[in-house]
Order: sequence, then structure tokens, then C-alpha cells
Amino acid sequence: MTMYGLRHPLLARTAAVAALTGLLAGIPTILLVFFWPIDLPTLDDLATPGEPIVIKTLLLATVWTCWALFALAVTVELVGTLRAQRSQVRLPFQRLAAYLITTITVAATAPIAAPRALIPAAAIAATSTEIHDHPATAALDRGETAKPYVTYVVQSRDTLWTIAEKQLGDPMRYRDIIALNQGRTMNDGRPFTQGEWLQAGCTLHLPTDARKPERTRLRTHTVTSGETLWGISKQHLGQGIQYKKIFKLNKGRPQPGGTRLTDPDVLESGWRLILPKHGRATQRTKSVHRRTLQRHAAKPTHRTPSSHRSEDPPSFRTSSSPLATETGPSSRDIAPPPPATGTIALRPVLNPASPHPPAKPAPQIPRPAAVATSPKVVMLPQGGMMALSFAAGIAVALAATRLHRRRRLPAPTIDEPVSVLAPEPQSPAVRALEQAHRSSDPEAAPPDDFELVSAAFEIDPPITLKAGIRNDDPVHLPLSGLNLALTGAGADDCIRAIILDLLTQAGAHRASIIIPIQDAESWFGDTITTLTNHLPELHLTATFDEAINHFEEQLVSRRGLLQDYEADDIHQLRQSEPGEPLPALLLATSCPDGHPYLDTLLTMTAHLGLGAVLTGHSPSGTTCEIDQNHHVTEATGPMATELHNVTLFHLPPDAAASVLHTLATGNGMPTEPPEQPADLPIPPPSTTPQPVRFTLLGEPAIDVRGTPVDLTRRTKALELFVLLALHPKGLDREEICEHLWPDLEETLAGYRFHATLKDLRTALRDASTPDDKKAHFIERSGKTYRIEPQHIDVDLWAFHQALADARTATNAQEKLTPLETAASLCRGQLGKGLKYDWLDQDHRWPLTIASVKALLQLGALHEHAGHDERALEIYDQACALDPDMESAARSTIRLLTTLGRTDEARQRARHLKARLNTLGVTPSPETQTVLNQLNAPANPSYRL
Repeated sequence: MTMYGLRHPLLARTAAVAALTGLLAGIPTILLVFFWPIDLPTLDDLATPGEPIVIKTLLLATVWTCWALFALAVTVELVGTLRAQRSQVRLPFQRLAAYLITTITVAATAPIAAPRALIPAAAIAATSTEIHDHPATAALDRGETAKPYVTYVVQSRDTLWTIAEKQLGDPMRYRDIIALNQGRTMNDGRPFTQGEWLQAGCTLHLPTDARKPERTRLRTHTVTSGETLWGISKQHLGQGIQYKKIFKLNKGRPQPGGTRLTDPDVLESGWRLILPKHGRATQRTKSVHRRTLQRHAAKPTHRTPSSHRSEDPPSFRTSSSPLATETGPSSRDIAPPPPATGTIALRPVLNPASPHPPAKPAPQIPRPAAVATSPKVVMLPQGGMMALSFAAGIAVALAATRLHRRRRLPAPTIDEPVSVLAPEPQSPAVRALEQAHRSSDPEAAPPDDFELVSAAFEIDPPITLKAGIRNDDPVHLPLSGLNLALTGAGADDCIRAIILDLLTQAGAHRASIIIPIQDAESWFGDTITTLTNHLPELHLTATFDEAINHFEEQLVSRRGLLQDYEADDIHQLRQSEPGEPLPALLLATSCPDGHPYLDTLLTMTAHLGLGAVLTGHSPSGTTCEIDQNHHVTEATGPMATELHNVTLFHLPPDAAASVLHTLATGNGMPTEPPEQPADLPIPPPSTTPQPVRFTLLGEPAIDVRGTPVDLTRRTKALELFVLLALHPKGLDREEICEHLWPDLEETLAGYRFHATLKDLRTALRDASTPDDKKAHFIERSGKTYRIEPQHIDVDLWAFHQALADARTATNAQEKLTPLETAASLCRGQLGKGLKYDWLDQDHRWPLTIASVKALLQLGALHEHAGHDERALEIYDQACALDPDMESAARSTIRLLTTLGRTDEARQRARHLKARLNTLGVTPSPETQTVLNQLNAPANPSYRL
């Protein structure tokens, strides 16, 4: 909590009480002591307004009026606080009154100096952490079946006629709205009846075909060198004077590199600034949207209310990524859990300050905290277990890591030897997670890294945490209002899993995690402090008290925002103000004996998007005993039923450290490039013509003396052929089975291998001439199986041989010939369209990088020889092979500029900058120099 910079709760409470007392009692006291009685001016005095007595009277009247309005605002806020409802009355000075009362309420509800010891459960009024007012879970919390309707929050000046016209396309359908809401209890406690005035803020049920509220994407701007807030404001908002809005949205927000925006005059290149939603693009969208509504209103459709109702209840998504395979729960997915044994969950005790009577015990109906969605989980070789959607987040981080590494690679010099380098080794946990994601959809074509990263961008904050599984069904917990404590042998592994799962969803300001540095180091190791600069969503605090202070600041700030925007909860605020960054916030800390003040704060977070997970005990929250197998053996508290008999997701320390490092590299943390060559040992060339030609660079193709061979129906035969082509010296049967059938028992995998080998030989022999039918094509030497080079020509081998010849060339002319051979073989990425885990992880991208380097080296040789058009063709080929490698695009733009073809150069520059903006990165200094030359004064008519 902050009260004019005071961070300590006791000081903040004292300052708030003093300010409120001074304003309510001090002002009238001063006025009555020094200015009473009031000398009222006469009519003669009023004839000359400049008289001191007139001015004095006007000033006193103004002060008394302001004091009366403030006193009334304080009264309204006090009533709203006691009734636990947001006041619908709006008065001057009400924001100040709400802030002071909130500060006093938060700071006074728990003893500041209370020792950090566990308070007896009988002395604590346990508060339920259910999110009753969340539109996605309210009906489920009440135990109701989902209804065929959508909700709409009434705005100022709304009528049933205008709501039907805007949301349903026909004003006459106001009768449908009446039919759905007749007799419903509204937000103010009164039943809905036809003919009454609508109150702003109340929620109406609309037919399911109502227009969904348009979601506005978060508008951002990546700062480039030399830019100012004034210029950015003028570009996006139309007026430079509105730079203060951009500064207010981004002040103090972490930026790449760990820096923060504190001075509006100081910007650093690479910063990503959030823009207000009101700007040129938004205004254009609104005008188009109004015209669309007018067209729909001109052609109304008349239907009966029953015709708009669907038999299927609405569902909501719990997955944070479009790549995740888990979907959110619907009412049909909910089944009552088995009866809990052992300790019974604490019944929520009503706060004495609440005016509502305690509810009667209801049948145990599961909340969205424990919902069956998908049986798929990932078992890690190091002993961990995570949800499949977590594997999707790791796959995106690995793709982003490869993109950053390839993007930064410099163009090779003419004399630099080009080799295929071995990929950086992955930890077993990270490798298993990526393989699980690739295997989640066997029929889909493998997306490239750019598509994977760009498709994962999302701005909706997560509303649930994936906790574990029960009877093969994932269990989800609501994040808002979460108060979960874990204790026992497996608690640390489980809290690591919870933190990292939320961290994979934290991009684009969707989530934020607060951890005291001592706890972070005990869970993830000392290296976590070096990774935080590249994990802006992870905030490490020096002490436990500082973490609580930061959490408290967010609580007070969000309560104020709800008051300012007249929103009931954080979900409604996010929908009405999508430009306001409101990430889900999780506090993770060790609290062995509980903490009364933190416990009190957590009782106020149910509607604010805040939650906490602890190792230790929680007096009024849910405490779970976790055994060494990460199974919940005992649970007490409001969510004990949901967590009964659950096996929690968990990560051991080594796996968690490798995952954390992967997330940091995915956010741009530089890594050492691999230096170990992985060139293939090329067999000696055949002395006779080879009947079979196997093309692997680009789309795979096999032909026997010009006759195509189709292996699409013999998928394992093709995979075996590709595997042996990548290992010219051959592999033994066990190594082949480990690549192709890693999950099968050894004997069964051996049978599969011999059947696949027979299929491959049969397919090649059927297309061969009689003279070639005696060939084995795949020969065996001892235990090793390899391709017969005298019968099969593999283009990949020829490519490696060309690179080897280029490395041994003594001058530029000698190097030109093998590089031209390599360029003629570069028809695309290795095995384009093939979805083999071992191919993607170990071979495809190292070969692509070597191919682009060879092409850039060949283009530089032609450029130095004066063959500019041929050099441009080679550069274009390199860009087509990998459009994300800046060195290739930079070479193309530079040569086009030199040749005076500035229009083409600008088109290439726009394409490059568009891809970089999609990834949220800025051009490298070398690329920016080329772009600046393109925009030099010699070309004043156009600027990128």
C-alpha cells in the first residue's frame, strides 16, 4: 500500500486516518473558530463585488460546499463498504474518499505487528475464494445448469429498444429480452419487471445470437532509435500533446533489458510501449462498425424467443494459448467428485461485517476449480508431470529461441569456412515437452517457427491455474482469489510447476508473478537472478515484506480502477477497457506458519485478478498435505473437496531450471552459438551411374531411372529411408528402433523394423529395371544397416560434399564452383513437410543455417566480381529459404539500394520490419544502418 509514498502499512493507515480526520473535522473546526459568525454582505456591498467582505463570503461558501460534498462522498463510500456493494452514486471528491477508506480498511483488518504464527482455525472467519461474479463461472458456482443466453451489462442511456437494435439487429426483439429476464433478480436486489427503468451496471440476459462485444487488440509500438513520446503520440494518436497518456500507461513498466520508463524524455531503442485504445486506428474501426450496424438494422429479422435458444450450454476457455489442446469446462463436463475422506473442508464463515445471513449448507457441487477437460498430460523422464498445454508453451519458447538465434547471425565473410553445426543439446525434460507438443496433432503439418510464435500471441489474461489430475482428468483452480498453501515432501516440486505454467502464459502483459528472492533461489537455484532481465513478468523482491507491500499496492490500485471505471470485477473492467494493462497477478512465497496480514489481504482479492500460492499453511485458505508422489493426502479449507485425491503437476529442480532457461532464451536472452561441426561423412563417389535418386532438400522425392516412387502409404519406410540418408555410415537396429519406435518394446520394435525394411526394398525393386532388381539398396554390414551408395544418389550428400570442397578451396574462383553446386541443390528446407521429431530437433535448422550462409557467401563473391544480378538472385534464394535471417534480407536491401532500385528495396524493408514487429523485436544495429541509408536525404520523398 502506498499513501503518498508510504510503503509500511501502519504508516499508510495512520496517514489515511489523519487525512480523513483533518478533512472531516479540521476544516469545519478552523472555519468555526476563525470565521464564525459570518458577516454577510449588504446590498450595497454586492453592488461593488470587489469589496473584501464579498470575496470573503464567496470563498467561505465555496469551502463549506466542498466540505459538504466530501462529507457526503465519505458517507456514501462507508455505506457501500459496510454493505460490500459498489455504490451507484457518483459525487465530487468520491475518488479521494474511496481511496482513504480503502487504505484504512485494508490496513486495519489485521494487526500489523502480529507475529508470523499460525492462528487457530476457530479464530478465523474462513472466506470462500469462489469467483461468483465472473461471467464464465457464476452459473456454475451457484450450481445452476448453463442457460441458453449471453449476458450484457447495461450502459448509461440504454433502453430495451436500443439494446435490441444494437445487439440483436432488430429493435422489435426487445420482447425477447423481456421474456428472458422477466422476474430475474437484478444487481440491486429487485426483480426485473416490464416497464421499469433500466439501471446502468445491471446485467441482462440476451438471446444467444446477440452480437458479441468486439475485443480490441492491445496496441503497442516498438521504439526505434531517435524516437520521442511526442512523435509516437503524433503518429498513433494524431496529436503530440497526448504523449502524457502514453507515459501514464507505461510508467514503471518493465522493458526488455530490465529497464523501466521513468522519464518521458528518455526512451531506449527496443522498448515496447502500450498505446491508448483511442487513436486513429480505433476511430476508423468505430466508424466502420457504426456503418455495419446501420446496414444490419435496416434489415431486421423477426423471430420468436425460442428460436434463438440453443440446447448446448455455453462454455469458456481455460487454455491460454491457441496451440493448447485443452478446452475450458462447460456444464456438461462437470461430474460430482468422489466423496472426500479424512479432513473435511472448512465451511466458509460469513464475515461479521457482512449484512447477508449465512447460506445453508448446499450439496457438494463442483466448481470450475476441478473440471474434467482432457486426459492428456506429459510425463517427463526426470520424474515430472505437466499438462499438455504447458508443453505448447515450451514449444513456442523453443521456436522463439531459434528465431532469435537465426535472426542475429551475421553474414559470413568470403574466406570463412561454412559447415553444418551440431544443434545445442536440450535437457531431457525440454526435449520431452517439445516432442509431446508435436505429437498432440499427428495429422497437422508442422508449422515453422514464425507461424508458431505469431499464432501464440494472445492478450486475454488467464483466469485459471492448471493444478493437477484426478482420475486422468485435469483439475483447474480459479486464479482470482486463490489462497492455496502446500506442505509436505512434494510441495516444492508442485509450486515450481504452478509458477512455470503461469510463466508460459505471461507474455504480452497477461500475467505477473511476485516471489521473494530467497524463495526463488531455493526453488529454482541461484541462476534465477541472472534470468529475470529476460523474464519481465517475473518480479523478485528483496524481502518477504516487500513482496506483501507490492501485492497490497496492486490490490488498492485495482480497487480504485474498478471505482473509476464503474466496473463490478476485473473481468468486466478488462472487457470495457482492453487498453488498460491488468495482468493476472500471483504471489508465490514460503510462509511456514501463516501470516495474518497476508491472509486478510487474500480475502479481498476474489474480484481483482489476484491470488497467492504458498508453501506452508494458510489460516483461512486451503492447505494441502503433499506426499513424495505429489498426491494430495489431506486438504483443509474452502477448496478441500476440489483438491481431494488429486495428483498435482510437479517439476523436479533440474527440469524446472532447464525450463526456466528455455523461457528466458525465448524472450531474447543471448546464448552462445554452437561451434561443433556436424558435417556428414560422405561415402566415396560411385564409379557407375546410380539408378535411384533420393531428393531430401525441399520436398522429398524418389525416382528410379526417372520413374517416381510413391512412399506416401508406406510412411515408416520413408522415415527409415530419410534416417539412413542422414547417417551415411549407417545405424544398427537398436538405434533405428530408438528413432522410429521409441515407445515400443524391443522385440516388437524389431519386428516392425524388418517389416519396414522389406517394404522399402520392395518399393524400390518394383520400380527398378531387371538389372537393378538384384540390388539390396539397403545393405547390412555386421549389425549396421546403411544405404548402398553405388545404387542410390542422395542430394544431401552432394550438398555436404560441395561445402567440403568450398572449405578446401584456396581462392575465390575455386570456391565459386562448389558454392554454385550447393546453391543448385538448395531447393528448400530439409525434408519439407515431414513431421519427424528427431528430424526437427537435430537436423533441419542447422542445415538451413548452413545453406543460407553458403548462399550469402556465394552472393558476396558474385557481388565482388561485378555480377550484381546473379548476386541478387542468390540473395533472393537465401531470403526465400529463411525470411527471418536479417543478414540475408539486409544483403538484398543493400544491393538493391546500390543498384538504384529503391522501390524494390523499400518493399523488402517493409516486409522485414513487418515480420520483426510481429515478433516484437527491433532490427539489429547493422540492419538499422542499411535502413537509414535507404531513408537518407538522397531519397527524401519516402520514409519507412
